[in-house]
Amino acid sequence: MVKKAPQKRDLEIKIEKIEVPPFIKQTKWVPGLISQAVRVFLFNQTKNQRAAKTRAEIKASTRKIYAQKGTGRARHGSVKAPIFVGGGKAHGPKGWLRRLRLPRRMKQKVLAMVLNHLYNQKRIKVISYWPEIKKTKHFQYLVEELVPQEREPGLLLYQQGKANYVWLAGRNLSYLMIKTVEEVSFYDLLKAKQVVIDKESWQKLIYRGREKDES
Repeated sequence: MVKKAPQKRDLEIKIEKIEVPPFIKQTKWVPGLISQAVRVFLFNQTKNQRAAKTRAEIKASTRKIYAQKGTGRARHGSVKAPIFVGGGKAHGPKGWLRRLRLPRRMKQKVLAMVLNHLYNQKRIKVISYWPEIKKTKHFQYLVEELVPQEREPGLLLYQQGKANYVWLAGRNLSYLMIKTVEEVSFYDLLKAKQVVIDKESWQKLIYRGREKDES
């Protein structure tokens, strides 16, 4: 059975008028804190896992390569010694996984600053809901007005488990980043030129990491 393409009226969605809470509106932009948060975020994306094998980790014979005395040569043990080609590495990198962290209060302030910045620049569009569209070409009709391609990259946010079809339908559109509101970072919000989010996810994002009565 051939499925009908959705009508234009089915793709029309309402853009909600939003107000940010006082704890976001009153948060001032602090460049030094943003710079620190970006540094911590980018540092934690690296995988510093380069590691060299020591002589104990090399797979080779443990046989003493020649007699201790009588050869006139230097004394040696097995071919695992660092002096031989293919032997273990002395004092090589160990692949330690280093991580930086920000205190919880600083994370909250950074998120509030970024949301306030986006709100003041009118780069956030809150829609009533995400219509269930499963084809990319139909989904493109929906987002082409919300996120014009010249405002690349655009960021679409939805709640995990509630609108997974958003990611399935839009993942092939190169000018879009599509993430769940649970996994999105302040850095993604900072990079995006246009953010589109449904109303329920917006409430979850602005109160992330804090209680609703917390100012």
